[in-house]
Amino acid sequence: MSHPHHKTLEKIGQRIMQQLIARDVEVDEQFVRFVVHLLARDMRQGLLKTDLGNPSACQVDAFVHCIVQGYMQHTDTTMANMRMSWLMKTGHAIDLAYVREQYEQRYREQLKLLIDDILRYPESCSKQQLDQLFAKMQVFIAATYNLGSPKNHVLLKLIAQALNSVIGRSDLQNYVLKKKYHREEYLLRLAATVAGIVIYNNDGPDGDRENVRYVVADLLMAQENTTAAFNAVLKRLTRVQAECQSIISEQLTFNTKEELLFYKVPLEQLHRVNQFTLTFVMQQRCLLALKRSYEHTAYLIGVEQGRYDCVVAKINDTLLLRTAIDSELIFPHFVYLSKVWCNLTHYFNHIVELNKLREQLEQLVSHEMDACARKTIDEIRLLGEHIKKPEQRSFLDRMAVLNQYNTDGNFCSMAQADIKEFCCLTLTLTNGLLLPAHVLRKLCMNLDIKFGFRDETYARIAELWFERFIKSFRQAIFNSANLALVLKLDDVLIAREMQPLPVPPPKTRDFNAQTEMVITNDLRPANWINVTWNAWDYHRETIHLAEIRKRQTHDTQTKLSYGKRNAQNQAYNSRQHK
Repeated sequence: MSHPHHKTLEKIGQRIMQQLIARDVEVDEQFVRFVVHLLARDMRQGLLKTDLGNPSACQVDAFVHCIVQGYMQHTDTTMANMRMSWLMKTGHAIDLAYVREQYEQRYREQLKLLIDDILRYPESCSKQQLDQLFAKMQVFIAATYNLGSPKNHVLLKLIAQALNSVIGRSDLQNYVLKKKYHREEYLLRLAATVAGIVIYNNDGPDGDRENVRYVVADLLMAQENTTAAFNAVLKRLTRVQAECQSIISEQLTFNTKEELLFYKVPLEQLHRVNQFTLTFVMQQRCLLALKRSYEHTAYLIGVEQGRYDCVVAKINDTLLLRTAIDSELIFPHFVYLSKVWCNLTHYFNHIVELNKLREQLEQLVSHEMDACARKTIDEIRLLGEHIKKPEQRSFLDRMAVLNQYNTDGNFCSMAQADIKEFCCLTLTLTNGLLLPAHVLRKLCMNLDIKFGFRDETYARIAELWFERFIKSFRQAIFNSANLALVLKLDDVLIAREMQPLPVPPPKTRDFNAQTEMVITNDLRPANWINVTWNAWDYHRETIHLAEIRKRQTHDTQTKLSYGKRNAQNQAYNSRQHK
C-alpha cells in the first residue's frame, strides 16, 4: 500500500525538477524523489509540522527553496549526505561480480564484429585471405586477453610467433573447413593457448615490459596507490571529525547524579558543527565500505597470484631438459595460465572502479567544506567564551521536547543500524549531537541491539528510564534525515512512500459481445416441454428424483468382479466356440 501523502510529495518533486531544469542543472529524477521523500521527515528542514493533506503554501515554498539551493551548493552538508548515500546505492561497481560481468559484456560487444569477420571466411580461401585471417586472429588474441595495444606491431609479432607454434598453414586451411560453430569454439581455445604462451614467454625480469602488459606489476602498483589513498583520506576524516566532536564536548556538561544538562552555546548553534560531523562520519563509513570490498579483492589477488606462480613453475618443470613435448601435455597449462591472467585482469578492473567511486566520494566532500567546518568551530569557541552563565535543563525536559514529533519508523529496524559508535543517551538528550561512545550495553533482551554510551553511568540512566529513552531515541533518529542516512535507515523509513500509487480498478469495463436478436412478431407457440404452471408438479418431480437417489447402490462390486475371482486374468471362449 502506498503512503497517503505520496501524491503531494510527488507534486513537490516535479516542482523542484522544473526549477532545476530552468537553471540548466542536470537532474536525476529518482534522486530528487529520494531527497523529497526523506527530507520531508526532517524536523528542521522538513514538513513534519505541515498537514500534507492540505499543505501550507508558504511552508512548501520554503521546503522547495531549501532543496533547490542545497542542490546547487557544494557546501551543503545535508545534500552531500544525500548524494553519498545515493552513490553507494547506485554504485554497483563495489560488487566484484557486477564489475566482471559488465567488462565481459563490453568486451563481447566490442569483439563481436571481429569474431564475425573471422568466421565469415569461405572454405575455398586464397593465400591472401588466409594471411588476413591470420592477422585478424592476432588482433583478436591481443584484445581478448588484454595483452597490450592491438596496434603495437611488436606485440602482434610476438603473438604471430606463438600462433605459428600452435597452428601452421595447413592447420589454418583445415580450420576454415570446419563448421561455423566448431570454428568459434576452436578459435576461443586457440586464443587461450596462444595467450598463455605469450604470457609465459614474457614472464619474469626478461619479459618485454614495453610492448607486453604485465598485469602482476600493474596490480602491485595499483594496490600500493589504493591503500595509500584510502589511508590518507580516512586519516583526514578522523582528524576533522575529532575536532568537531571536541568543540561540542567542550560546550556540554552532563551531571549524571542530578540528571541535569548544562550548555553555554545554544544547542541549535552546536548543531551547525554537528552537521559537519555527520557529513564526515557519512563519508568515512562509505569509504570504509569501499575499503572492505578492496581488501576482499586484495585477498583474491593474493590467491590468484599464488596460482599464477604455481602454473608457471609447472610449465618450467615440464619444459626442463626436454626438446620435444606432446601438445596435449603442455597446452592445458597455457590455457590455465591465460584463465588466471583473465582473473587478475578482472581484479585490476575492480580496483579501478573502486578508485573511481572513492574519487567521487571525495569530490562530494570538498576541502571547502573542511574550511567551513573549521570556521564554524572557531565561531562556536568564540561564542562560548563570551557566554559566562550556562543554561540548565533536566534530562526529562530534554526528552519531552521530542514528544511533539511523530514517526512511523519501526524500532526493530535499528537492529541493522550501527549505533555502537556514538553515545545514544547524549544523542537523545541533545536531539542528535554525536559524541563518541566507550561502553556498549544491550538494553533490550528481545532484540540483538547494542547501544553505545560514554560511560557506565550513562548506560545506567538509560536502563532506569528505558521506555522514555527508547521513545525519545526513536524520535531523534527517524525525524532526522542526516541521522537516518548515517545509520542506513533511510530505505526502511521511506520504503512504503517510494512505492508507486496503486491504480484503482475501473468502475465500468467495455465488453465486446453481440446482443441477441429479439423477434417480436413470432406467433409460434413456445417450445416449453418441462414447464408447468402448477407448483405441485415441481414438488412431485422433486420427490420422485429423491426416491431414485435413495435406491442407488453403494456396493463395491463391478461388472469385472461380479461373482468371479481374478476376473481380469480369466479368458472365456467366444460364443462361436461353444
